[in-house]
Amino acid sequence: MNAPARRTLSPSPLLAALALPVVLTGCQGELFDGPAGPGGRDNPICRQAEGCAPAEELPSPSSRFPRLSHHQYENTVRDLLRLDSTNGITDAYLGDATSTTFDNNGNELYVGEALWGDYQRGAEALAQQVTTDATALARIVPEGAGTDPRAFVEGFGLRAHRRPLTSGEVDAYVALFARGATAYPEMDTFAGGVRVVLEAMLQSPHFLYRVELSTERAGDVVPLSSWEIASRLSYALWDTMPDDALFEAARGDSLRGEEGIRAQAARMLADENATDTVAAFHYQLLDMPKYEDVSRSTMLFPEFTESMRASMVNETQSFVRHVIFEENAGFSRLMTAPYTFVDAELATVYGLDGTYDDTMERVDLDPGQRGGLLTQIGFLASHSSSTDPDAIHRGVFVNHRILCAPLPPPPMMVPPLPADESGALTMRERIDAHTGPGTCGAGCHGTMINPIGFAFEHYDALGRWREEDRGQPVDASAEYAFDGTIVDYEDAVALSGVIAEQPMAHRCYVRHWLEYTYGRPPSARDAAVLARVGDASIDDDLSVQEILIELVASQGFRTRSTTELED
Repeated sequence: MNAPARRTLSPSPLLAALALPVVLTGCQGELFDGPAGPGGRDNPICRQAEGCAPAEELPSPSSRFPRLSHHQYENTVRDLLRLDSTNGITDAYLGDATSTTFDNNGNELYVGEALWGDYQRGAEALAQQVTTDATALARIVPEGAGTDPRAFVEGFGLRAHRRPLTSGEVDAYVALFARGATAYPEMDTFAGGVRVVLEAMLQSPHFLYRVELSTERAGDVVPLSSWEIASRLSYALWDTMPDDALFEAARGDSLRGEEGIRAQAARMLADENATDTVAAFHYQLLDMPKYEDVSRSTMLFPEFTESMRASMVNETQSFVRHVIFEENAGFSRLMTAPYTFVDAELATVYGLDGTYDDTMERVDLDPGQRGGLLTQIGFLASHSSSTDPDAIHRGVFVNHRILCAPLPPPPMMVPPLPADESGALTMRERIDAHTGPGTCGAGCHGTMINPIGFAFEHYDALGRWREEDRGQPVDASAEYAFDGTIVDYEDAVALSGVIAEQPMAHRCYVRHWLEYTYGRPPSARDAAVLARVGDASIDDDLSVQEILIELVASQGFRTRSTTELED
């Protein structure tokens, strides 16, 4: 494991007064140096026979100090301070940078000078907002604390640090509380003390980071404390801090075993916060920000309006929520369900009869034309050019995000698709002539990208169904090698059905969820849990909620790697 990259910043006067360390740490996870290609460094699901997968589930090294993403920070501030909304306070912060699929990769989130300044200003603004409003102030004072500084520090500090404060921390914060009268003489003494304590706690590394300090070994692993597991659970399933019930479970030390975690996870998945987390996961997995950038000429696509972009996102999110929480279904259903959600604008693109308004309404679709996520308007339109469907980008996306197929990076200076001077060639014929059999792109495009992309030829650049392209009947048939087995399909509906039955697709979906819930990319050590849960997803038809419970109950989630103690 790489040694932690440490960045020590100048503490604010408040933190300096507390004499607390301000060491902000980002730690890169273990690199996997196995072979490239399927089963190698590009695919964490390795075959044990090749010697690259562990025989048991072990935790993978990762940051012991993962910083809250801006999304998690917003949610945590809202819940900690019991606010209705934070009004997008992080919009003015330096943005989270990530090179992976998701924005919560703890190996990449660190605090530099600019973001440190943002946190300081944000803490001061939030503390002022809460303590100058008597109602807001009353909401954060722990029950029974009254105006006792120590009681406030202990009660609020537990929630802010997501663990009980040490006696030294309590003393330091109480001493700081006493300085509130001097710092804010115009305020009530108690409110002024709370204000300076809030400013300090909201800048503390123990708030901004999910600090994991457990070091006691148990064989090959370091079991996490119940407090640390409570934080892992809350940020995995809710993207925010633990609630009172989770804190109570941690206080009773009932989270160190698999049974206690399963019980809490099941409870948490029934909460609205879990619905929001599932929505955030799929928003990033399906690259929905691209939906919001779709633009089409109304001359060619009279149905298109700018407000349709939001409808595309709402359609997919409504569908995902319904499948996962209303049907309690799994990955196969996400790929094949023959219904969707539309408003008046999307109904016209689907060619639906009837009266619709601006609310999302569930509608059954022609099962011969539509089924699952990959035949919805947002995916189809966002992977098209301004005039034509884009089989290449549709194929690349499905290979990467749905199948986790190890596509090599494209070569430099790839020439664009040549124009069709005759105007008679279909898009499929043009792509085949440029990247198909007999061309330099035959290996990757001809066997992986194009066969997937061609399945979507029945959908134009806005996602409308079509029977013809350039006056010729659409050919959407193709074949693809799934885990070495070649499968034929006639169109996107058939392809989606095939994907729903492929172990590699189920393992891929589980892999993405592991990356999101664990807050780091998978490594070789995750192969065993990925194989176990991925196989159960298809063999036992696990629901998405059951997949999440399996992941957070695994040993890799409940423990840390002992290799981190050697740094």
